[in-house]
Amino acid sequence: MAEKPPFRTGDALLHKPSGETWVCAWADPETGYLSWLGWPPGEAKISDFELAKAASDDEHRQWLRDLKRSGRRDFSRALRLYGDPDADEVAE
Repeated sequence: MAEKPPFRTGDALLHKPSGETWVCAWADPETGYLSWLGWPPGEAKISDFELAKAASDDEHRQWLRDLKRSGRRDFSRALRLYGDPDADEVAE
């Protein structure tokens, strides 16, 4: 079984090197990297972040839906990690 992602889509994360708070798009424990929502898109090491505020289950599903509909090239990675928000079950 794959390792559970340390953060979920919609979680507010403190980027320790910059002191900025970013919203998580996805966090992939297999690669050790995550991506944030917003512009410009990019990736950074999971180890550079700590959880500032966890998204509720409803917020998580809504952020996933928004990401899925956004047309971002990496939305499929979030769906692979957390499940499809429009399906009956989403990985928690």
